[in-house]
Amino acid sequence: MPLFASSRRRLRISFIIAISLIFSLVTVAQLNLTYHLLNGYFLSSDAPVNKGKPTLFVFEQAETFGNVFKPATTMSKRPDAVNFTKEMAIGIALPPTNKPPKLSVSKVFVQDSVLTVRYIRIADTTLTNNPQSFTSQPILLFAIPKQVVLKTKLVENGKVVQLLKKREEE
Repeated sequence: MPLFASSRRRLRISFIIAISLIFSLVTVAQLNLTYHLLNGYFLSSDAPVNKGKPTLFVFEQAETFGNVFKPATTMSKRPDAVNFTKEMAIGIALPPTNKPPKLSVSKVFVQDSVLTVRYIRIADTTLTNNPQSFTSQPILLFAIPKQVVLKTKLVENGKVVQLLKKREEE
């Protein structure tokens, strides 16, 4: 009898460990998203931007996207199109500067209905000593597969700089 009770106890403990491991993996699941950069757009002059801080834009519809980002008028290349039935657009706008940094997407993922956008901001060393004679507003614009999210978090070089909550549709 003691041998049977001992094996039953081991089975119960291993079962509890397996269930807790599966539960912890499900709750911490992180879905990495693919993205593609969008070229050929500029920020509209009447876009709602934060003064002195990075601004995050999340677009699920073409109309709101078109109000904030306008296609650049060049004869040689057309702007990259976004398929809003399958994708959503993410935009990051920095304050105007005469020393624009280089921006690149580090990672985009969804965890617990929170979309996290991590990007890297690197100072352009060629412009440090010789700034531009005009100011420009650096932007980073890309598209991701459509997601249902409640919040969007913007992380710059490891630091959270903005948190957007989804607005209620009426």
